[in-house]
Amino acid sequence: MHFRILPVFSALFPVDRRRDVDGLRGLAVLLVVLFHAGWLRGGFVGVDVFIVISGYFMGRSALFQVPFRPVDFICRRVYRLLPALLGMIVVVSAAMLWWVLPSDRADIALNGAYALVYLSNIFAARHVGYFEGQSIAYPFLHTWSLSLEMQFYAIIFLMALFLPYVRHRGWAIVGIFILSLIFDVAEHLHGGGTAYYNIFDRMWQFLLGTMIWLLPPLRLSSLVANLVAAAACLTIVLAGIFYSISFACPSPLSILPCVATAALIVMPQTLVSRHALPILSPLGVMSYSVYLWHWPVIVLANYVTAFYVHGWVMAGVLILSLVASFFSYVCIERVGLVYEKRASPETRLRKLVMLVGNSVLIAFGLFIVSAVSRIR
Repeated sequence: MHFRILPVFSALFPVDRRRDVDGLRGLAVLLVVLFHAGWLRGGFVGVDVFIVISGYFMGRSALFQVPFRPVDFICRRVYRLLPALLGMIVVVSAAMLWWVLPSDRADIALNGAYALVYLSNIFAARHVGYFEGQSIAYPFLHTWSLSLEMQFYAIIFLMALFLPYVRHRGWAIVGIFILSLIFDVAEHLHGGGTAYYNIFDRMWQFLLGTMIWLLPPLRLSSLVANLVAAAACLTIVLAGIFYSISFACPSPLSILPCVATAALIVMPQTLVSRHALPILSPLGVMSYSVYLWHWPVIVLANYVTAFYVHGWVMAGVLILSLVASFFSYVCIERVGLVYEKRASPETRLRKLVMLVGNSVLIAFGLFIVSAVSRIR
């Protein structure tokens, strides 16, 4: 018997995507959400998983697509990311800024402004520790990783423009990977507190995913491939359960979940990739919206209840964030992607300029709100 999926939910089961990679995304966002809920101490490794996946897809879209189409690349990234981010920041700002204390209002508005221009990682490094208790007062603090990702897009865009003039493109990518990894290790030895947010410390993670396209086809027996995939999946899960904050990037132990993610990507025919990971693929499909909304809802709940939510209250908050995420994905994120595909090149570019312009204007408005709140 065949069951028809309701049209509104069919968006969670696209047929033109790798369900195993969507499952990896689902696992990654689940780890992050449970970490922010206080239920999983090592769930921050979900960000590492996300970064490797991003490097994999951006490597294909930019460095290994011939010919490279710069305008298409930019439009795809902006329509994919900016509308949902803008919607979240506008809604949360409207819900919070008019009643919180002036000091909180100043910081929240400034963080929102930084997020809209994709510099939130710089805000986080300068203003508040991501793993410190006061982070619960910042509903946009989690956007640091989105800023990091957009900065990677800018770098890989430049690489796509100039690498064709480099004789050995693959070795150039490997060279940048090694330099970033050395920089990251040096930061670890030096004890740099801001390395967690730094694009140069994270570049090797992105390029680890990109370098998958440089690998020759793996020739492993079915038994070995299945064992490696199972070990890789288990590595990510165990890291999420047992890692402590001291293992966060730039710790050398951040390499393990990254390599495990790359291993799963290159082996799509294993039992784990075909049967286990696809279970989480619907969550992975809307993982961007889930990531956007779960943290602001947690922060808002803490403000409203005036205590740190936990237990069943936290469970209810997470369910509420999933509802918000679903509507964000269906009504904003997916609509932007469909529009980007169907609009004429001229209209698509004109609307993109308007979208970016509106984001800059709102960022400027939030900056003014922050400045006025500090004066008061």
